Amino acid sequence: MNRLFARTLMTVLGALLILVAVMAAASAVGFRRSLDGWAQIRTLQLEEAARQIILRFPDPAELPVPEDVPLFVYDSAGQLIWSNRGEGGRRRGGSASAPQGVQDELIELREGGRLLGYYRSAQMRFENDAANNRFLNSLRLTTWLGLALALIISVPLAAVFSRSLSRPAIALCRGLDRISRGDLSVRVPERGAEELTRIARSTNRLAEQLEREQGIRRQWVQDIAHDLRTPIAAMRAQFEGMRDGVLDLSGERIGKSLRELSRLESLVADLEELMRLESPEMKVSMEEIEADAFIEEIAGRFAAELAGRGIRISESCGTDRFRADPGLLQRAVGNFIVNAIRHTPRGGLIECSITPAGDGKVSISVANSGEPIPAAELEKVFDRLFRGEYARSSPGSGLGLTIARRIAELHGGRAAVRNREGGGVIAELVV
Repeated sequence: MNRLFARTLMTVLGALLILVAVMAAASAVGFRRSLDGWAQIRTLQLEEAARQIILRFPDPAELPVPEDVPLFVYDSAGQLIWSNRGEGGRRRGGSASAPQGVQDELIELREGGRLLGYYRSAQMRFENDAANNRFLNSLRLTTWLGLALALIISVPLAAVFSRSLSRPAIALCRGLDRISRGDLSVRVPERGAEELTRIARSTNRLAEQLEREQGIRRQWVQDIAHDLRTPIAAMRAQFEGMRDGVLDLSGERIGKSLRELSRLESLVADLEELMRLESPEMKVSMEEIEADAFIEEIAGRFAAELAGRGIRISESCGTDRFRADPGLLQRAVGNFIVNAIRHTPRGGLIECSITPAGDGKVSISVANSGEPIPAAELEKVFDRLFRGEYARSSPGSGLGLTIARRIAELHGGRAAVRNREGGGVIAELVV
């Protein structure tokens, strides 16, 4: 009974039985009221017939008197004057008095306050009439046949309907079971009721996303292994050469090893930062930020490096204040500026601006002069550890833009990178 098919079937059949019961009860009430109305009309007919018999006595032969029910008519003295069944051997007419027990059942007939007489009749019942009885029997037979036919037709239809609901649900359950066991290639048929179709569609999207994430994770592990293996191999070769006496222990070689260690530390630190930002427990601390002060502070952090490379920087603000997490936002915009500095030629220009973006958000953009990013790499620049031809020769972990995008998502915004007309790249953060 816990299966969807059985529960749906029982629900449909239960609803059908309730509907039949309600219709039967309503029909019974209506039929009973009709019978009561019929009995009332027949009673009035008998009363009127008894009245006419008394008024026309002793010659009421021409009156249309019902023969299907006993009728006894008495005069005002209680003497039987007419009967359609006879009493004491007389069919019609006579002068016998009503027995004492019968007198208590007599119904008075009055006209204008004057007592005309009495009458007595059996209780009026619809089924006492032969034609009515045949009608009732026919009605009962038709009702039972209709009910049987309804059950014969409705049970298979209910089974088909229940099966149409349960089959997509069963397919959905099987698909989810396979996904839970790691088979991300499965796709659930998107058919059935709207709710089941939406669940199936969401399940397929989830499987696609998990499959994509699995591929990214696999590639990420390979990239991390490659990025770690390169400096480790270089340091191992240096240390083994110095150990074997092939290489001299010099400050230059130690400096190379320290640079490789710094690269490893940067990669590990960025990986740790990204894991922290992607944790479900990560929360942003929204504060009111002065736009001018924020952009000046960011530019000030890189002033020495900019001066050393001969790169100019311009700042502009189209808003006074905005709300964001200042620490996270400095990290994201700082990553943009680091990339801009790496790819801006000597004597180039970096433009930092903050402008309103609607819905209470602002757009923070960092634009640099120089070479554009190849079109094939634009869609991949936010992927973890992606380092295309544009950035392969420059230092970095390949996680800076990924971290910036995650910070934008934590603020309910977005990050984007696009080529600039006339050369250069624009990195934008909407928060």
